[in-house]
Amino acid sequence: MKKKKHLIIPVFVSHEGCPYRCSFCNQAKITGTEKRTDRKMVKEILRTHLTDIDWNNLPEKRELAFFGGSFTGIPLDRQKYLLSAVQPWILSGEIQSIRVSTHALFIDTANLSLLAGYHVQTVELGIQSTDDEVLKLAGRECPFSVIQSAVSKIRERGFRLGLQLMPGLPGDSEQKFQKSVEDVIRLTPDFVRIYPTLVIKNTGLFNMYQEGTYAPWNMERMLEAVKLAVVQFEKAGIPVIRVGLHPDQSLLENYVDGPFHPAFRYLVDSRIARDQMITMIRGLKQVPLSVVFKVPSRKVSVYLGHKKENLSVIKSIFGLDSIKLQQSADHLELVA
Repeated sequence: MKKKKHLIIPVFVSHEGCPYRCSFCNQAKITGTEKRTDRKMVKEILRTHLTDIDWNNLPEKRELAFFGGSFTGIPLDRQKYLLSAVQPWILSGEIQSIRVSTHALFIDTANLSLLAGYHVQTVELGIQSTDDEVLKLAGRECPFSVIQSAVSKIRERGFRLGLQLMPGLPGDSEQKFQKSVEDVIRLTPDFVRIYPTLVIKNTGLFNMYQEGTYAPWNMERMLEAVKLAVVQFEKAGIPVIRVGLHPDQSLLENYVDGPFHPAFRYLVDSRIARDQMITMIRGLKQVPLSVVFKVPSRKVSVYLGHKKENLSVIKSIFGLDSIKLQQSADHLELVA
């Protein structure tokens, strides 16, 4: 059995520490977590995830993550209470470290010192956008200078840094999202997450949607925007570790509208693969009626596309009779 490289055990502290309620957010509806997290809940979550682990084939990296709120905005005593609940598992070696998600407004020396003392290794900032107007309309005002300062402080203390973006918020556009991507690349995070904006019940965005003052991006628009962003991040050597919300039951029950797909990352990767094949064919002096691509066996479905869409689109562009994929290469190769 192939060893899983990374285990992240999520513990949700829904809305705790948040300075305001963002228009797009209702953590209880997204995560299904209604109760205030306490030590008993943390222990139960850890036991649930660790019980099924094959201890002879442990994931190389094992973390607990506090998500769903602005962790460093929580009162220090409450932070200590939550962090201390994880320490027995860290001391035993079952868990190696902790990661937290928070807001750039709440990054200071005291908070970072506390995190370092409790084996926190990764800090994620939900910045969503670097455009002032977009953040204002989302109810999440935060000057880019504050984000830059927070990033510098996190780096100075030696934490791993993750940044999160949300294309498609009110007032957003492809150009503004592109600028946000460029800004994030200049901040050189260790990784990024991209969450396409969705309309969820009982949120400010839902009210705007009902009033007709907000319309979510459609799937095609979002796929193209996120595709370009993923390509740019990968070119800059910044891993995109998540694209799209996890399709858990609570999200599915409260989802109203927007570019949601349970395999959104797959759709994005398929678009990127299609572009690569198109570029190779366009590089030929003369396009034949049939082409053959050698592709990695583990990525055949990505190159085929959803319902073999990539093959039909490429055949239509170039007037091809056939496209064949051979599972015999460790990288994409065109056999003309």
